[in-house]
Amino acid sequence: MPEWDADLRTRLAGLQLTPAREAEIIEELSQHLDDRYDELRASGASNADARRMTLEELSETGELSQRMRTLAQAHAPAPLVPGRSSGRPMHGLGEDLRYAVRAMRKQPAFTAIVVLTLGLGIAVNTTVFTIVNAVVLRPLPFENPDRIVRLNVRNVDNAQNRVSDLSYPDFRDWQTATRTFAQMAAAAERPVDISGDQRSATVAVAAYVSWNTFSLLGQRAELGRDFTEADDRSGAPPVVLLSAALWRVRYGADAAVIGTTIRVNGTPSTVIGVMPQDVGFPDRSEVWLPLSAVPEAERTSRSTRMLDGFGRLRAGITIEQAETELTSITTSLAERYPDTNRKTAPFITRFGIAAPFVGVMIALLGAVGFVLLIACANVANLLLARSADRARDVALRLALGASRWRIVRQLLVEGLLLATAGGICGFTLAQLGLQMVRNLPAESAPPSWVQFTMDGRVAAYVVALCLGSALVCSLLPAWQASRPGLVATLNDAARSSTGGRSRRRWMGTLVVAQVALALVLLTGAALMMQNLLGLLRVDVGVDTGNLTQTAFDLRRLDYDEAKRLLFLSQLEEKLASSSGVNAALVSNAPLAGATVRRLQIEGQGASEPGNLPQVSLINVGQRYFDVVGAAVIAGRTLTTDDVRQATDLVVVNERFARMHFQDGSAIGKRILLLDQSAQASAANDTRWMTIVGVIGNIRQRRLPSGEFDPVVYSSYVSTAPRTMEIVARSTLRPSTAAAFVGAQVRAIDADLPLMPATTVDDALARQIWPQRLFGSMFAAFASIAMLLATCGLYGVTSYAVSRRAREIGVRIALGADTRAVWWAIAGPTLRQLAIGLVLGTAGAAAVATILPAMLVGIGGANVPAFIGVAIALMTAGLAASALPARRALRLDPTIALQAE
Repeated sequence: MPEWDADLRTRLAGLQLTPAREAEIIEELSQHLDDRYDELRASGASNADARRMTLEELSETGELSQRMRTLAQAHAPAPLVPGRSSGRPMHGLGEDLRYAVRAMRKQPAFTAIVVLTLGLGIAVNTTVFTIVNAVVLRPLPFENPDRIVRLNVRNVDNAQNRVSDLSYPDFRDWQTATRTFAQMAAAAERPVDISGDQRSATVAVAAYVSWNTFSLLGQRAELGRDFTEADDRSGAPPVVLLSAALWRVRYGADAAVIGTTIRVNGTPSTVIGVMPQDVGFPDRSEVWLPLSAVPEAERTSRSTRMLDGFGRLRAGITIEQAETELTSITTSLAERYPDTNRKTAPFITRFGIAAPFVGVMIALLGAVGFVLLIACANVANLLLARSADRARDVALRLALGASRWRIVRQLLVEGLLLATAGGICGFTLAQLGLQMVRNLPAESAPPSWVQFTMDGRVAAYVVALCLGSALVCSLLPAWQASRPGLVATLNDAARSSTGGRSRRRWMGTLVVAQVALALVLLTGAALMMQNLLGLLRVDVGVDTGNLTQTAFDLRRLDYDEAKRLLFLSQLEEKLASSSGVNAALVSNAPLAGATVRRLQIEGQGASEPGNLPQVSLINVGQRYFDVVGAAVIAGRTLTTDDVRQATDLVVVNERFARMHFQDGSAIGKRILLLDQSAQASAANDTRWMTIVGVIGNIRQRRLPSGEFDPVVYSSYVSTAPRTMEIVARSTLRPSTAAAFVGAQVRAIDADLPLMPATTVDDALARQIWPQRLFGSMFAAFASIAMLLATCGLYGVTSYAVSRRAREIGVRIALGADTRAVWWAIAGPTLRQLAIGLVLGTAGAAAVATILPAMLVGIGGANVPAFIGVAIALMTAGLAASALPARRALRLDPTIALQAE
């Protein structure tokens, strides 16, 4: 009988069979071949022919070959050895991915919770990092931005080293004398009215700029041309540049607007160009005018500091070298103009967002980092809980030969997929958050050159967040899952426990970390909100509840002093025509600032001009004190004749009287008001004014001390101001009062637009928009952190209830005390809550020390705030722990035991 083994082994080699299976198949096939050989021999075939014809059964088309194809199977060439690696770390990665996807689809609720939790944490981080990237990291959208600096002056004789703007003459002197700057320019933003183009008059934000501003920045007009040096000379034909936004909205993006004439503050001006989209330098300007358009009185006065200067350093020049040169120039100017320039020094900083805002950005980035850590701890707890349910599966795989690295890798792949899905969710949510930031009101928005857009750096940050989140969330659960006790797990010995002492300990540690981080974040938010509420609760001195304010600008070519006074007089008469709206004129509404003057009192020794005290000067109309409801403390207020005849009579507030007169009796005293350079102002030159009344305090400026500022009230007729405000009090809606005021203004001059009307309270809120914005963001992030920490406590307690259902059922069936059962369930979580609060208190104390150092205006440690935050978090934690424990007490013992 022929031997078939060698031929069969050759043909079976490609099937990668185990030795035992191969021997079994060879034995079976050999028997079949022997039977076929015998049949052929019986039919008369020779030995050679019978062997050849029998082997043809194994050919490609033979019957046996067709049957052998069904025997192919995967086989481990070596015997199974538990824990032995295949030697290829990434072998089977595709299988891990497919398994992870199936696991995610198998538990959609679990997947959704994890993805949303991580998505929320990644979203707030992405949003804040995009803001930080735009404000701090991304280069400014100018040519060679690292060489552009901001130029100001500081008062070296002032305790606060107060920084102020440049005067036009000082700027011109710096510009002419400098050798360290390639270019030097200046700008001043202020509102203007635009009319004369067959459209209704409107108010726009204008920037008066030196002719070389845009060439210094490396920006060119999108349409038309930029300013030339000739445009910035006195007497040059008036010209104007438009922003892309104003060009689109007001002129319908019509290129034919170039060369047309519009009226800017009543001055016919030729439109010479349109700037590119998102250009609004220096802040959010809508039109640009040359500095030559600034009134001559402001351009010739060294005491009128109105310009924000900026310059481009020459290549290789440092800020220190430039400051040394400007110090020399400033010293020379102080010798020539001691009245206005003494005790001033140059102040040079990198152009960009002010340093206090950078501190806020860093604090916000730290806050959202805490939020993500809490989210990761939450997800890690969920994965730890799930790993307990999968312990038998993991133990079985290890028993069958899977390596520990393969188990860890499988769980890390699942975590990476979950984190990636969370990253996609977070990226989408971050887009919504950034859209909200972009839609901030103009007064709360950043400069136009700060664009909150996502770039490669943000994308890399999101990828890093996903990878980091995957590692933080999955590494501990994966490590725990890869170390089961095989015998105990496969025997289901720990089925009534929460999955092992080590796992419980790690879950508790993560809960403690969540509570501690949440308390730290809540404390920071409490300090921010405390500061915000303090700013909003400022004592104005009068009832501002239904007080509306608006303003108009008379700095127009067609309004000389006589016409301004005539307009104001006519407007006062019209404002008095309504019985439902009580309105009056004032130079500055309450809390809207004031003109600052130096004070000299008759009969008191003359001090050094620079040491004279400062006071706030407010020009008022006839009925101002009645409209705001000012209380008369002594004497009287200004009468109609006092206002109209521009008498030398003034009213002061109580703070002024107590500060400058020991007995508080100011009536009949005479004062002289000087401008900031301690020279008699042009309007009040050598005019001694007599105090006729003292009224209650009305806050105009915020002083560092928190005290009311000393205020002097005089008739507007004495100064014929170019800008005025209208305050109106009405029991009607603010919009009704604003409509009445607008109608009276248009009845006199239809081309004079009003600033948007607002209540005094809303105007105050706008003044503190940074504190409102950042305080609200901190509060939102802290709320998210508290929610996540509470959910973590709830999840851990609920999981303990589900894993210990049999134990609880036995206890209840045996008549255990309900309080003891409740404490057995909720007690561990409450202990974790207490430990987290203790550790968080230490972190909160550190925040109370660090945050005030980073953010100006934030108060330090506040015990009531600490206690309030801790109580809030403790209450939320108690509720999160008590609810699952209460549900456990309602378990039916029969059902619980049957479920096991």
